[in-house]
Amino acid sequence: MAGDPSSTCSYLTVNQGEIPESRDIFDAVITQIDGKSTPLSRTNRYRVEPGPHVLTLADRIDPKRVPAAADNQISKMKRLEQQRAYKKVELDIQPGLTYAIGAKLLRDKLDVDSIRDNAYWEPVVWDMRPTPCK
Repeated sequence: MAGDPSSTCSYLTVNQGEIPESRDIFDAVITQIDGKSTPLSRTNRYRVEPGPHVLTLADRIDPKRVPAAADNQISKMKRLEQQRAYKKVELDIQPGLTYAIGAKLLRDKLDVDSIRDNAYWEPVVWDMRPTPCK
C-alpha cells in the first residue's frame, strides 16, 4: 500500500472501521508516541511525520473472548505489572497513509507463564489506507 510520497504527514488510529475480531485482533490504546504521552481523552487519530516512530500500546482485548481463567490471570498481571503490561512497537511510517493499530490475541499463549510475561498479545497494523494530509 502506498500513500502520497509527497505528503508531509501520516496518521495513526485505533478507530478505523470494524476491527477484525474474527482474526483475533482487538482494540488497543496508543499511550505514547516517541516517548510522549497521548491525551487521556480518546482521540480518533494522531498526526505524525513520516519516518520511524515508537508507539507504546495497551491492549483492550474483550475479556469475553478468552477463557475465564485466562481473563483472571490477565487482570491480575495488569494490576501487578502496570507499566510492564504495555508494549512498544517501532514502525517506519510512510507518507500519506493512515495506519490502523490493534492488539492481536495469541491464543497459543494463554497459559499462566505467557500471561505473566505479557506474551499473550502483540501490537499489529491491521489496515493502511491512503489519506491526504490536512
